[in-house]
Amino acid sequence: MSQDPIPWLILSSIPGLGPVGISTLVDHFKTPERILNTPQQHLKNISGIGPSLARAIAQHKRSEWAQAEILKAKKANIHIVTRSDPHYPAHLCQIFAPPPLLFFRGNLELCNAPTIAIVGSRSFTPYGRHIAYQLARDLTEIGITIVSGLAIGTDTHAHKGALAQHGATAAVLGSSLDRPYPPQNLSLFKEICERGVAVSEFPLNTKPDAHNFPRRNRIISGLSLGTVVVEAGERSGALITAQFALEQNREVFAVPGPINSGRSVGTNNLIQQGAQLVHRSEDIVEEIQRHLPNHRTQTKAQTPHIELNDKERLIWENLESHGSRQVNELARLIDASPSETLNLLLTLELKGCVTQLPGLSFQRTT
Repeated sequence: MSQDPIPWLILSSIPGLGPVGISTLVDHFKTPERILNTPQQHLKNISGIGPSLARAIAQHKRSEWAQAEILKAKKANIHIVTRSDPHYPAHLCQIFAPPPLLFFRGNLELCNAPTIAIVGSRSFTPYGRHIAYQLARDLTEIGITIVSGLAIGTDTHAHKGALAQHGATAAVLGSSLDRPYPPQNLSLFKEICERGVAVSEFPLNTKPDAHNFPRRNRIISGLSLGTVVVEAGERSGALITAQFALEQNREVFAVPGPINSGRSVGTNNLIQQGAQLVHRSEDIVEEIQRHLPNHRTQTKAQTPHIELNDKERLIWENLESHGSRQVNELARLIDASPSETLNLLLTLELKGCVTQLPGLSFQRTT
């Protein structure tokens, strides 16, 4: 499939087509170039397309327009990645009808790390602000990228918590990257572009219209292994993100709040409906372990046939004389902080060397 952004840009510019229509056509014709070169009478017979869309595709904007858009993006330091590009975020590629292309500023590879979305109310309480900030800070300390929507409120403090300890965060916009919204978060947006990544499916000069934000929420959940809702009223947009996460077969977490608080109605309802209750970052880490890559089997007597740094090997050696050990115990043994030790253990788990047990205990793989 083509990685050239020009045909993808042209398809994305056709009114009424959208990600679902583009996915339908790509499934049938395999490449965007073939779609654009297919006669109108053949296009209209494709399920979900019809005469009007077929006519719009046949009358599409030509490559000169798309080339001009690419030049404008380059001048604004905005990059473009198509869904056929190997650098396109792997989690997002797995959802139904992924965005045909993404505009981004910053390090897009951060979206291919373990990712968790943290979302919630724009009208937050001090409790919600603290929880969003602390969860993001704790999760980034163990190598998880925090995804959110740059909105005033919970999103803001999730991004700030992630950046507090030089952690990774991804901001998904409901406007184009050359028109970041809201203006109150412009300095935060610039910091995220420098130290994290900002992404949008919207082409240059797209205003933050209301109908853009459900599309943004679909990307927030699609980029993430799970979505944490910190505070949400009964009709909060954060609940739309949680619903998208369910539809995408991703985990949904919710932070409980006071039963007499209108800002906790949505989160408490999610918990009643089966969302994972969160009162510490470990609740999230324990749940997403099963989504990480399969671990290679090792025997306890073997030294793993992969490269380990000094501290990773020290952890390995300390696990040999004990069936399992908790993070705090291992931290004392290797003279490291609990967060650094947990980060090392998760790296060892990804390498197939250790297995996590309940209560943040670890043992060698068997």
